[in-house]
Amino acid sequence: MSTSSVQMCLRRLQALWRQAERWWVRLVLPQIMAALPLCFLCWRHCRTLDGKILRLRRISQKLERWQRAIRAYGLDPKTQMEMLDVDHAMRNEMASTRDMLWGLRADCIDVERMFNQLGYRSHRLQQRQDTLMAVLDHCCVAASTVLAVLAEHDAAVLQRLRAQRAA
Repeated sequence: MSTSSVQMCLRRLQALWRQAERWWVRLVLPQIMAALPLCFLCWRHCRTLDGKILRLRRISQKLERWQRAIRAYGLDPKTQMEMLDVDHAMRNEMASTRDMLWGLRADCIDVERMFNQLGYRSHRLQQRQDTLMAVLDHCCVAASTVLAVLAEHDAAVLQRLRAQRAA
């Protein structure tokens, strides 16, 4: 889902929420009762964020293991010539992963903005948003580091191959 379609959905959700809240208040529901569906929506979003945080931490750990493995391949004389990303498939995959993470970050900021525009404040939601942003930032840095390590490894392998060919 693109960022513009997410923003459009958020605007529709905000408009529907305001309309429903006005309707509930007109039915003489206390304001606190009218806000209950928003509390439930926030609670559900917090549960979703908890799952995303766990998965992103695992992804970050995998990226760090890949980084260490690529560096280890470069240090071992027997395997340093084994792995060469000739068609840049690994780099393209890692770049698309990093871009997807940045897109997820933008979507989460949009959802946070939606809750703020609705006037809903929650310490629990803010905590989870902050944690998610930190984990996403760490994942993006790890993906960028893997990209850099891949590029360094490929450059070193190509240099060795050129030196062997020249000799």
